[in-house]
Amino acid sequence: MHWLLDVHFSEDYFRVANQTIQENMNMLRKFVLSLVKQYKAKASSKQAMSKLMFDCLLQPQTILRILSQN
Repeated sequence: MHWLLDVHFSEDYFRVANQTIQENMNMLRKFVLSLVKQYKAKASSKQAMSKLMFDCLLQPQTILRILSQN
Protein backbone atom coordinates (compact mmCIF):
# COMPACT_ATOMS: atom_id res chain seq x y z
CA MET A 1 0.00 0.00 0.00
CA HIS A 2 2.86 2.40 0.71
CA TRP A 3 4.03 2.15 -2.89
CA LEU A 4 0.54 3.00 -4.19
CA LEU A 5 0.26 5.97 -1.87
CA ASP A 6 3.69 7.21 -2.84
CA VAL A 7 3.21 6.77 -6.59
CA HIS A 8 -0.33 8.11 -6.88
CA PHE A 9 -0.24 10.81 -4.20
CA SER A 10 3.50 11.56 -3.73
CA GLU A 11 2.96 10.92 -0.05
CA ASP A 12 6.68 10.93 0.81
CA TYR A 13 6.93 14.56 -0.32
CA PHE A 14 3.91 15.74 1.67
CA ARG A 15 5.40 17.71 4.54
CA VAL A 16 3.09 19.25 7.11
CA ALA A 17 4.12 20.17 10.61
CA ASN A 18 0.74 19.30 12.14
CA GLN A 19 0.50 15.57 12.94
CA THR A 20 -3.31 15.60 12.87
CA ILE A 21 -3.38 16.92 9.30
CA GLN A 22 -0.89 14.24 8.24
CA GLU A 23 -3.05 11.50 9.76
CA ASN A 24 -6.26 12.86 8.23
CA MET A 25 -4.70 13.12 4.77
CA ASN A 26 -3.36 9.58 5.07
CA MET A 27 -6.81 8.24 5.92
CA LEU A 28 -8.37 10.21 3.06
CA ARG A 29 -5.83 8.85 0.56
CA LYS A 30 -6.42 5.28 1.72
CA PHE A 31 -10.17 5.81 1.43
CA VAL A 32 -9.81 7.06 -2.15
CA LEU A 33 -7.61 4.11 -3.08
CA SER A 34 -10.16 1.69 -1.66
CA LEU A 35 -12.99 3.37 -3.63
CA VAL A 36 -11.04 3.14 -6.88
CA LYS A 37 -10.12 -0.51 -6.22
CA GLN A 38 -13.76 -1.38 -5.48
CA TYR A 39 -14.88 0.40 -8.66
CA LYS A 40 -12.31 -1.49 -10.74
CA ALA A 41 -13.44 -4.81 -9.27
CA LYS A 42 -17.19 -4.20 -9.72
CA ALA A 43 -16.90 -2.66 -13.18
CA SER A 44 -14.27 -5.18 -14.30
CA SER A 45 -12.32 -2.20 -15.54
CA LYS A 46 -9.03 -2.88 -17.32
CA GLN A 47 -7.87 0.72 -16.90
CA ALA A 48 -4.86 1.38 -14.73
CA MET A 49 -5.55 3.01 -11.38
CA SER A 50 -3.45 6.01 -12.38
CA LYS A 51 -5.56 6.45 -15.54
CA LEU A 52 -8.79 6.26 -13.55
CA MET A 53 -7.53 8.79 -11.03
CA PHE A 54 -6.33 11.10 -13.80
CA ASP A 55 -9.73 10.84 -15.49
CA CYS A 56 -11.32 11.89 -12.19
CA LEU A 57 -9.30 15.10 -12.35
CA LEU A 58 -10.36 15.84 -15.91
CA GLN A 59 -13.94 14.56 -15.93
CA PRO A 60 -16.23 15.03 -12.93
CA GLN A 61 -18.53 12.33 -14.38
CA THR A 62 -15.85 9.75 -13.59
CA ILE A 63 -15.89 10.74 -9.93
CA LEU A 64 -19.67 10.42 -9.90
CA ARG A 65 -19.47 6.95 -11.51
CA ILE A 66 -16.96 5.79 -8.90
CA LEU A 67 -18.98 7.18 -6.00
CA SER A 68 -22.31 5.84 -7.26
CA GLN A 69 -20.83 2.39 -7.96
CA ASN A 70 -19.89 1.90 -4.29
